Amino acid sequence: MTKEYKGVIYAESEKEAEVLLLDFCDRIEFDRVWIPDTTWQSTLEIACKKEYGIDSAEKAIVADMHARRSEEARKLRKDKIAADKEEVLGQIDGGGDYDEHAVSIFKQVCAQYVGGGQLNMTFGTKLSQTRYDDLCSHWRKVGAVAAATDDRLFRSFDHRPVENKEEKGKGTTGDTLERRTKQGNFFVTVVNVRFNVHINIS
Repeated sequence: MTKEYKGVIYAESEKEAEVLLLDFCDRIEFDRVWIPDTTWQSTLEIACKKEYGIDSAEKAIVADMHARRSEEARKLRKDKIAADKEEVLGQIDGGGDYDEHAVSIFKQVCAQYVGGGQLNMTFGTKLSQTRYDDLCSHWRKVGAVAAATDDRLFRSFDHRPVENKEEKGKGTTGDTLERRTKQGNFFVTVVNVRFNVHINIS
């Protein structure tokens, strides 16, 4: 339970602070993974100090978010993956051997990495089960191309079988009104950040 000191609400323990601050990260749609471990530890300590408290810790997270999404930070991430990205796109974009959706998902993940965006995202087009199964093989083919690049900054191109989220009690998406039914998932690691792409199935 949080405590109050001279109007400042603070956490009783770092464990409690982490729960509260992870929830805050979800509310502002900023993934904890973008915050270095040393910075996160300092933020937890701030949340537990009665002189600063939860509010100061949340402000520190917002400052981290703005720093990660600043133009300079975006440029550094863009430059970091540029060579590998162009090498992969040079082989898969516009070529008949690669499903256009696999190309679109790869581009979407690149944009999320550069922008410091959400690690969990939804692909905009709803697919049939058959189209999803076919797309999985194309996603593996994109992964094979990425594995041949010099720096191998795009790794672990994985996917999951389609799952009925609603039947398994996973139909809600946070505090939104959106309902999930059948979904597949594509995964990829960019540099050291793991992305999960949800694909809705008709």
